[in-house]
Amino acid sequence: MSTSRARPLRRLACRLGPPFACGLLAAAIAIAAAPAFAQPDNPQAGGVPEDDPFADELNPFGPGPARPAPPRPAAPRPAPQPERPAPRVPVPFPEATIPGEPAERPGRPSALPDRGGFGPSAAESLLVEAEALDRAGKFAEARVKLEQAIAQDPKLPIAYLALGVVARRLGDFEGSVDALSKGLQLDPQDSEMYLRRGIAWFHLGLYGIALEDFEEAAGIAYDDPRPELWRGLTLVELDRPLEAINAYASAIRRDRTYMLAYLNRGLAYLAADQPRKAEFDFDQAIRHDPRDVRAWFNRGVALARQGRHREAAHSYEEALKRDPKHEPSRRNLQAVGGMAGR
Repeated sequence: MSTSRARPLRRLACRLGPPFACGLLAAAIAIAAAPAFAQPDNPQAGGVPEDDPFADELNPFGPGPARPAPPRPAAPRPAPQPERPAPRVPVPFPEATIPGEPAERPGRPSALPDRGGFGPSAAESLLVEAEALDRAGKFAEARVKLEQAIAQDPKLPIAYLALGVVARRLGDFEGSVDALSKGLQLDPQDSEMYLRRGIAWFHLGLYGIALEDFEEAAGIAYDDPRPELWRGLTLVELDRPLEAINAYASAIRRDRTYMLAYLNRGLAYLAADQPRKAEFDFDQAIRHDPRDVRAWFNRGVALARQGRHREAAHSYEEALKRDPKHEPSRRNLQAVGGMAGR
């Protein structure tokens, strides 16, 4: 088993037919952004040039406030900053952007041992049966088959990985952690097990431990963007959007085509009151897939936050063209109608 590349459940395809991971995708994680129509506080503050919204990008936490000078007795007390005005119209937060299909990495080796041309072992045959049950949505029965496979071969890491994912699908997050921890005792360099265990910790609300597992997975599978994506999602839950932006940027550096990282980074930029950068990320997502309703909707929110209501209305209209039943876009379009002069 390779120690430098991620090994998702799809590697069973080398020996067992359709990949087990087809039905075992990561959970949807919602990210709330700032209100769409809150008035921005001087978006060019901090010395960011008007024509370059990414001029401060070398600093992952933005330009930030200037370092204060040592206190002087005669210095006047700085005036308090005015409060941010309330939104002028009731507009919902951008919709959740969710991680879906794992990033594909072709050419990964099979997790199963080479049996020299012989047929699958009894444990491997049970894995095939479990995969078929999972594809049919029979998760409890798939779990029984996987437990039987482990009883047949307690040293088969892929069985623990599959059991951990099925347990999470059944809502048994503690069972998922237990199975994946046992698998990691057999193969401590399996990045996929760290990733999946981190997701289980995430659902248990244990974000600090989840971060540790995502960092382990990212360190082993340096070409896989998913651990950094999940690290960003976890940091958002911890109300650390600026650090989340850095994590999403790391995911993008690993895979420039991983649009989920752009979508989530855009939402984090909105949460950090940087709508111009958010607009850039949503544009990237639209270029990759113009059918993505989430990208068009969130682009509209980013434009509205900049006071560009006519362009925002156009984005909401594009979202509705792709999904006429998308109620958030319809409500936001009605809200910006008067502001856009329509």
